[in-house]
Amino acid sequence: MAMTNTTSGVGLTTTADAFTPEDFGGLVDLAVKARSIAARSATVFSTNRDKVTFPVWVADPDVAFYGELDTIAETDGDTDEVTVSIYKTAGISLLSNELRDDSDPAVAELLGAGLANKIGRAVDGAFLGNTTAKGPDGLLSIAYTSVNTGAGLTNLDPFTEARYAAIDNGSELTSWIVSPATAEAISKLKVANGSNQNLLEFVEDGIRVAGLPVLVSDQVDNQTVFWGIPREHVVLVMRKGTTVERFPAVHQDGTYVRAVSRFGIGFLNEAGVVRGHALGSGEGEGEGES
Repeated sequence: MAMTNTTSGVGLTTTADAFTPEDFGGLVDLAVKARSIAARSATVFSTNRDKVTFPVWVADPDVAFYGELDTIAETDGDTDEVTVSIYKTAGISLLSNELRDDSDPAVAELLGAGLANKIGRAVDGAFLGNTTAKGPDGLLSIAYTSVNTGAGLTNLDPFTEARYAAIDNGSELTSWIVSPATAEAISKLKVANGSNQNLLEFVEDGIRVAGLPVLVSDQVDNQTVFWGIPREHVVLVMRKGTTVERFPAVHQDGTYVRAVSRFGIGFLNEAGVVRGHALGSGEGEGEGES
């Protein structure tokens, strides 16, 4: 497949070079950071290396009460580390040279938007998934804390429970991630049986539940009602930014446009991430099961 003047339906006005490959890369990075659920819920960390190690403070040193001139016992804190490896997601498109030379800047914008969309979905698919071939492990792979939502949400108590569960495990939740179906369901909850008044109100940036913003993604798996994310302990590492390169096709009168984005995902306190789902027999906290 390839993009041509015939298939694109673009008028012949000015050159597509108004947007250079480097501009594409910047546009893609900005769009991914603005749209990606992973980027919006986690801490974004930039690097030029192939892996990043984050120090983790596990336990504080002990203290005690002493009398005058008592010898104070030496105690140490306990530390650990989490290493985040970098993985590559990439895509390539073939443009006819006529389209490259004759189209107006809208084609560049569309190409940039398309690359941003696909790269963003690749990042979120890995983030919200379990394990990804040649990619990072996601939320379903970690030892998260579970909150039982039952067969269906009838109130918002599981969200409140999740906030306290995260605190109990050393984290503070900063956002929820839900599917469109769950977002619709909680938006329709009423203040009481027989009432037509919704329990939640829409605000400028969507809805808030238990004081936290709700992010919606159609890539949340069917068994998960919600994810509670502590931004401080979940990191999205982006290496160098997205690169977009343009080079000629060998056997066709066309130009390839290739986008490459490198990123990694790290969980600095797995138990501080909370998954709301219906617990079956034998399921409990921190199992990392779907």
